Amino acid sequence: MKIIDISLPIHPDMPIYPGNQPTEFQKIIKPSGSQLTTMTFDSHAGTHIDAPAHAGLEGAIEVFPLEAFYGPARVIAIENTEIILKQHLIDHTIERGERILLKTDNSTRGHDAFHETWTALSSEAAQYLAEQGVALVGIDWFGIKQKGAPDNGAHTALLSQHIPILEGITLKDVQPGQYTLVAFPIAYKGVDGAQTRAVLIR
Repeated sequence: MKIIDISLPIHPDMPIYPGNQPTEFQKIIKPSGSQLTTMTFDSHAGTHIDAPAHAGLEGAIEVFPLEAFYGPARVIAIENTEIILKQHLIDHTIERGERILLKTDNSTRGHDAFHETWTALSSEAAQYLAEQGVALVGIDWFGIKQKGAPDNGAHTALLSQHIPILEGITLKDVQPGQYTLVAFPIAYKGVDGAQTRAVLIR
């Protein structure tokens, strides 16, 4: 069995989506000598799950069944494009119940800095995935939506059907193919997203 970590570490120097809460750590030493750390970051820092509330819909992170975050997953490589279209996905014959992880040029470039352009999912492609009845969609960048997109369909098409979106994964060292995904979100309550330690098992 091989476990492949596809999560991004959370730390004060990590890149964040512009305008989001900066990540801050503050160590606290108690009189007893015990050490604690106060951590400040938002619900979409690092590798995380988007809940419907993130897109203005009804439903916090606990709306998803845990079964969505564990099970067979397929890594699909879509390269040399800044926008994933429906046709890119049709070529891969998406089936009902699949967990689809999109490996793009984002992973090749890396996640050490926030870039102004990235490969994202079009609203049309998101709608196609929702119509196929996938169980989860993941992408290798901090957001699934194209910068400056005229609508929020990349989120709403999936989240309105209670299909979780896994953002902020890194697939640089992952070959396309079949894996087992483990990506349980932290058990926040009433929050629009939650961090996860996402791994692939083969």
